[in-house]
Amino acid sequence: MTVYVGMPPGYPDLPTVRAYVRVPATSLPDDDLDRMMIAAATSQADGRNIDRGLDTDTGERAPALVQAFLRRVQRQIAGKNLPLGMVGVEASEYGPTGIALDNLIYELERPYVMAVIG
Repeated sequence: MTVYVGMPPGYPDLPTVRAYVRVPATSLPDDDLDRMMIAAATSQADGRNIDRGLDTDTGERAPALVQAFLRRVQRQIAGKNLPLGMVGVEASEYGPTGIALDNLIYELERPYVMAVIG
């Protein structure tokens, strides 16, 4: 397993991610998006064998890992201006709720999860 500091290789670049999430730079500066991308990629690398999903010929990650990465970035953006990631603080009938876990991320990353025996 490789430990990454910063953005691991093989992921989409900032313009590609910005086009996917459809959030203009006027709403989300490049520095913020870049930081969110690094957080999403390093979080994905923690506990997953992302190197197994690297195509040595093209240098790109497996499509499932890239899709999960993009969803992780979307979750970072969604929670950016929410206090403690809470939704519905003002208008929720039952009070605030947290941003729900994304089962699709887990489904996409399942083949790359590393078993830990302790």
